[in-house]
Amino acid sequence: MPVPTSRGRTIADSPIPQLLAARAAIVLERIARGGGATQWYRCLDQTDLDAITSQLSPGSVVSFYFDERIACRRYTAELHQQLLELMNTLRGLPGETGEIVVGRLAADELHIEVDLPDGPESLDDLIALLGSHSSLYYGRYPGRDNDGIHAVTLTLPDHDGIVRAHPH
Repeated sequence: MPVPTSRGRTIADSPIPQLLAARAAIVLERIARGGGATQWYRCLDQTDLDAITSQLSPGSVVSFYFDERIACRRYTAELHQQLLELMNTLRGLPGETGEIVVGRLAADELHIEVDLPDGPESLDDLIALLGSHSSLYYGRYPGRDNDGIHAVTLTLPDHDGIVRAHPH
């Protein structure tokens, strides 16, 4: 058995493995010093968790969402209308742009390829690119929630094993 990395120990010592035993998660990695870069993953079980952990960047802030705030459904005209309504609802909230997350599962069945359409035209362009027969992951761009039940957010140690605050 390989020796766990500091990021692996950080995750193993959190509520994530126990929560994952009962339900799947969507994982958002905010990459340290990445200029706003993110990676998104679908995590169904411990095997996926091990694969994801090995790909996480040191210093990243990683959020595991267990409550389906990023939902997955097959694309339909009804879902398209719901996405437009969500954009409009968010646009009406203070400080919101109306930007939502829309993506599909990559061929590796681990990564989620996401885009952030900010209006009807960009959503139409995205659907044309993804294909109208795709299952889509979608929702409001999630925060760094950390209630230990519905979401867990961790800052991973840097290469030297020290946890530092980074602009994410």
